[in-house]
Amino acid sequence: MSIDDTLLMAYVDGELSAEGRGEVEAAVEHSPELAERLSAMRASALPYGAAFERQVLPAVPVELARRIQELAIVSAAAPAPIKAMRVWPRLAAAFIAGALLSLLALELRPGTGPLSAASAPVAPWIQAVADYQQLYSRETLASVTEDSRLTREVVGNLQRADALPIQIPDLHGAGLSFKRVQRLNFHGQPVVQMVYLPEHGGPVALCVTRDSRPDAELKAGQVGEMQTVTWRRDNLGYVLLVAKDSSIDLERLGQEIASGAAAALYSSALFPSTHAPSRPS
Repeated sequence: MSIDDTLLMAYVDGELSAEGRGEVEAAVEHSPELAERLSAMRASALPYGAAFERQVLPAVPVELARRIQELAIVSAAAPAPIKAMRVWPRLAAAFIAGALLSLLALELRPGTGPLSAASAPVAPWIQAVADYQQLYSRETLASVTEDSRLTREVVGNLQRADALPIQIPDLHGAGLSFKRVQRLNFHGQPVVQMVYLPEHGGPVALCVTRDSRPDAELKAGQVGEMQTVTWRRDNLGYVLLVAKDSSIDLERLGQEIASGAAAALYSSALFPSTHAPSRPS
């Protein structure tokens, strides 16, 4: 039996028969590569269905619906190998939707404090994660319990496979509980998303990806319905996001993270990479 990503996702979603589950489990047991892919898919499985059933959602914009329909028609006509690429990770679909949404509305707001306001369009990856973050609600994460074993596995894979040095900050002092970390993809580049839940209000996300441009100080802005604080340091780009109606002082939180004042819950320094990328001269 050939175990492809479509079958693995069906296994994660509980859509296989008992016989099918047994075959997948037997294959995974003897294949570290399959085990790693399965682990990544499990990391992308959030209880979106149950969360959104309890919400009153706005109507899908007509232009967005038209664009999605166009993509669906093109996808339906695509050869089988291309169709298979749609399935894993499922978050790629959210990134496609986010890219479409960013075509419809991208709003930046003036800064309100010591940080300067974003005066130019934000990087495409930040637009994508901001639109994706809008899919999250408090209900989406309230029932999620952090799995420390899975977190260590994801952080270790980020260091070993992607040579991406990641530190997950401890934000309990700001009233935020860490929920999960996952590796997303944007235009073939890894994007790390760390999600926290405050005592009240919507989730807060810290996202990181490679960015070889010069270091940049913190900058406050707004993308769609999300407040953002962005910065660059040591060949990494960072964005901190929360819903614009949140009472969280995002700028202060960003300063705490960027300055290194927040202790590390997990750090990829525990997982040395043998092929870390060289820094540009």
